[in-house]
Amino acid sequence: MHVTVDQPGPLAVPDPDPGPRWWQRIRIGYNIGLAVLSLSLAGPWAELLTTVRDEASLAGAWVMALIPLVALGFIDNAKRIEAEGAHPDLWAPKLRAAAARFVLWAAAIGTVLALPVTTVVQILTGVRT
Repeated sequence: MHVTVDQPGPLAVPDPDPGPRWWQRIRIGYNIGLAVLSLSLAGPWAELLTTVRDEASLAGAWVMALIPLVALGFIDNAKRIEAEGAHPDLWAPKLRAAAARFVLWAAAIGTVLALPVTTVVQILTGVRT
């Protein structure tokens, strides 16, 4: 049996530095750049969602938009963690993380362009546009 007793005092081990907070680690220029570049992919995604919304249903378009967004969110998080843990000289993990963020931005912007306004109009008026 092993028992450890922590005693406060001058010989106690100090807590490690927690590092910067999450809002201090956000790279604003990086995210804005990827968002602007992803507009080339967001347009076709919004067009596809608009077609599904008009021909099938609004709920179907939301399902078709949210499933990839959730999957891309998990992939983006995994690739970002992989890039943080990789050796600083390796470029491949950083490129994979940037590609995942690029596609996530494209899916998010395409969804925002295609669905929220129509959803609000349909909910408030009951009229299908």
